[in-house]
Amino acid sequence: MSCRLYAQGHCRYGTACWFSHDIQPQNGASARAQRNEGTESNPNMNHPPNHNGRRRQRKGQQTSHQPRASGSQVKHTISQMPAPENSGNASAGPSRSSKAGEVRQPWKAGTCTRPNCRVQQLGDYQEHVHADAHLERIEMEAKSAAQAHATELAKEAAKEAAKEAAKEAAAKTVQSVVLGSIVTFSAGLELSHLVTGFECCTLRIGNLPRNVQEDEISALFTERGLDRGRFHLVSVKPMTSGGKLSAEIITDAESGQAISLDLGGLEFRDEVLTLEVSSYNSPGSMSAAVERDVDVLTISWRVPSVRYVVVYPADVAAAGKVRQLDRKVCSGRQVKAEINTMPPGRFVPSFQENSIRINFLPMTVTDEEVRAFSGSESVRRLPAKGRGFIDDVGYIATTLRDDIEHISPGMLRSLEPLVPVPRADGVALVRARFASWDDAHAVHTKLLNHRIGNVSFWFRLPDPTQYTVTISSEQFRAQKSLWDGLVEGIKDKRSCMLHIHEQGPSVRMRLSGSKKEAIGALKVRVESLIAGEKVDGWHRTLGFSGNGFVRSVFIDTGAFLRADWRRQVLKVYGQPRAVDQARELIKAELERLSSMEYTRVLARHSVRFFVQRGIPELKETFGEDNVKFVISAGRITISGGEEARHALERLIQDSLKGPQILPDPSGQSCPICYDDISSPLHLGCGHAYCAACMRHFLTSALDSGQFPLTCMGNESQCKVPIPIPTIQQFLPLASFNRLLEVAFNTHISQNPLEFKYCKTPDCNQIYRATAANSATVGQCPSCFSNICTSCHEDVHNGMSCDDFKRTGRLAEEERQMEAWIATQGGRVKKCPSCQALIEKIDGCNHMTCSLCHSHICWRCMGIFTADTIYKHMRDAHGTIHDDDPVEEHANVLPRMQHWLLQRDEALAEAAEWQLEEERFERRNQEARAAARRNEIARLQEVARLQEVARLQEVARLQEVARLQEVARLQEVAERQMVDAARERRGRQNLHNYDELIRRGRLEADRRLERERHLERERREREERPGWSCTIM
Repeated sequence: MSCRLYAQGHCRYGTACWFSHDIQPQNGASARAQRNEGTESNPNMNHPPNHNGRRRQRKGQQTSHQPRASGSQVKHTISQMPAPENSGNASAGPSRSSKAGEVRQPWKAGTCTRPNCRVQQLGDYQEHVHADAHLERIEMEAKSAAQAHATELAKEAAKEAAKEAAKEAAAKTVQSVVLGSIVTFSAGLELSHLVTGFECCTLRIGNLPRNVQEDEISALFTERGLDRGRFHLVSVKPMTSGGKLSAEIITDAESGQAISLDLGGLEFRDEVLTLEVSSYNSPGSMSAAVERDVDVLTISWRVPSVRYVVVYPADVAAAGKVRQLDRKVCSGRQVKAEINTMPPGRFVPSFQENSIRINFLPMTVTDEEVRAFSGSESVRRLPAKGRGFIDDVGYIATTLRDDIEHISPGMLRSLEPLVPVPRADGVALVRARFASWDDAHAVHTKLLNHRIGNVSFWFRLPDPTQYTVTISSEQFRAQKSLWDGLVEGIKDKRSCMLHIHEQGPSVRMRLSGSKKEAIGALKVRVESLIAGEKVDGWHRTLGFSGNGFVRSVFIDTGAFLRADWRRQVLKVYGQPRAVDQARELIKAELERLSSMEYTRVLARHSVRFFVQRGIPELKETFGEDNVKFVISAGRITISGGEEARHALERLIQDSLKGPQILPDPSGQSCPICYDDISSPLHLGCGHAYCAACMRHFLTSALDSGQFPLTCMGNESQCKVPIPIPTIQQFLPLASFNRLLEVAFNTHISQNPLEFKYCKTPDCNQIYRATAANSATVGQCPSCFSNICTSCHEDVHNGMSCDDFKRTGRLAEEERQMEAWIATQGGRVKKCPSCQALIEKIDGCNHMTCSLCHSHICWRCMGIFTADTIYKHMRDAHGTIHDDDPVEEHANVLPRMQHWLLQRDEALAEAAEWQLEEERFERRNQEARAAARRNEIARLQEVARLQEVARLQEVARLQEVARLQEVARLQEVAERQMVDAARERRGRQNLHNYDELIRRGRLEADRRLERERHLERERREREERPGWSCTIM
């Protein structure tokens, strides 16, 4: 940036100045340089002195004794000469005796009294200076104009970029699965596309690469002409084997069948994709079990076996041998080892203590094999129980096939294998395949208790429908009484059953049965318990793992709190009373968390944005006391809960986008508060709002239910939908998801003729109505109920909708309804559009159905538009109020009296009807109270029985523990006895060894003594003189 004071000749800082002194004129620079070079080249040139008589020397000017400067230096020197204040009165610069900025040129006015003034001789020089200053001023003006033009161009470019961004934001859509339907929302949260759960199917694409992106999976569908709103990517999960991924996609059945023919076997990134099309299952509900052979009946039996008794010596513990040998394989058969005990009530002379019994040994096993397997020499084979055992598995399989053909001719398709190989546990099995599950079930029923010789059979037929779900053990404990009541409430456990398996930290539930309708009704109730109850509000700290408050809710109330971090939703599970208590605790905790402060340190280039826009907007929205900003550290602290944190994060993201050129909202007023705009928010239509007003407008839509959300500018006549990014900008994720559900429910309620809810209680699925008498069958994906989408009743095969309504229960209900309407004196009629009951109490004959919003003429029950109905009533009926047209003036009074009489009768009848409704409501309340009391009593009885069962289970477990402890003590005593006996034998052996050593030593001493004694005798004999006799 150039120094303004230096250009005027007033800068006193020189080289220490912060601004640039390098001012290069663009026009005429070369000419001036040449002129100045000529001036500087004359060493005898006299410069104009000041009026004090002293020679004035400009900064950088050369004297006669200094070397000549180069041309560039001359140019730089002249360009630094200050510009004149005006073109008519200019000088080469202020004199030393002048005040700052004051120009003294008396010679120009002809009043100079100094003799021999040489300034007049430099007129040409002054003209040059005047010309240079004028050119510099022109250049500065041109530069300013260029800068202004560049600013205007930047503003225009910013406006164009803002328009393009507004177009992109207005075109953005969001897709979600709401109540089992694929819903696409456009700007203003208007439903642009809807695929109901009745119309959906599920595609599973397998063998995808591990690094595949969701956009690549979506491209597989969009590249084949499928619109983005007609499918929804649910999840991408690893496959069980191969290290590949599997994607689950929901789409309509017609598109799913068409695209499956194209994607099946497709090569994608060097991998061949696999595709599976299955029935639709709503996300978050029970998942269907893996495909099984439901038409196969598995028949198994145990092949003949023998038993052995093995006796161990006293120093070997039999219990330890049982643990060592149980479930081990001997001679190709898995055996069962157990302690051999005396039969109760009998005395067996051959019974021996410290023995075990080995079961399920093959018939061909030998004693030597059992000795080698058991590690004991004392083994004894037990005689087989009963007679008639058949060990030929091929004969049994063939006989079984013949028996099935005899019982149900023509039903059996195959029976394999005909010569089954027994498994290691001694069980042989065959698989009988039938044409359908019903045939297999019929044969299964007839084969119960069937025997071949002395061989009995086990049968296993999988249920045709199975669904599974896994929940946490904490959720199950909180809802245990509800789950127990649900299982006890199943009347026909053969057609439908819920199996609950506790598996450590999780609980697996399996729903199976043979009747789809019963399974569907129970499935809806199970999913309702699994879904829990939502709690309004969210705070991110509740989603952290190991949060102490979540655990304290379960301890204090018995209800389980689950925080869904991805959807930012809080759900509570448990008894109704526990859930209410948990709601109070959660509400208090959310209020406490809202009062806590949230601190962020801003980036350096974000501080200016917050000073100008962010801080005022936050203070206006959340209050002065809830926003603190330390500008020196760039630290901002805000309190106000999740919404305040979301607003702060949104502003930080805006500050990181760089400088934005926004239109000036001055002169406009906010379309919501009609006041001056503070913290403006600009929409693509050109209207601006206060940020706080827009936030309140969007949050209030949760209660108003008025969709689509449109701009309220021009006195609510703008009607441009608010873009989805703007809505997401002001609402946290949890509030935005709730707003999507409200928009969906509003759309369904506003189109009752197009969409209907499933008939099953607690089922939230919807379906699309079809034309009258089309008799189209739709199956609910949640409860499996079949519904006629034309008359919205149960399926009536072979009958039209009108015929079905004229017969049976529906006809009787219709007759009763018509009879009741006839008794109401014309004040209750059916809507000609949706058949809902409408009651007229007062007012004109223009009636609006609250369900389908049709405009109806009460006289003729015709349907018109809001603009034509009043014209119709005046033209066709002569009035908009009375039941009869207006005639002559003479007839007015009698008709008025008749009308008043009818009105009084209608009011009396209405009062009587109101009393009847109150009595009916009281009876309903009493019935509900009695039902509630009965339910409470039933639950208390269930809880009592559960407590009794629990106490019995505790006693049983204590008895089992006591017996186990007794057995353990006996085993310890036996081990101690064995150890004592072993120790005694060891001591005896040691004593015997010592005694043997002692005896050996004594014997050696004796032998040595004898040897010594013999040695002495030998020596004595040798030393004794010989016996001799001299004969004289």
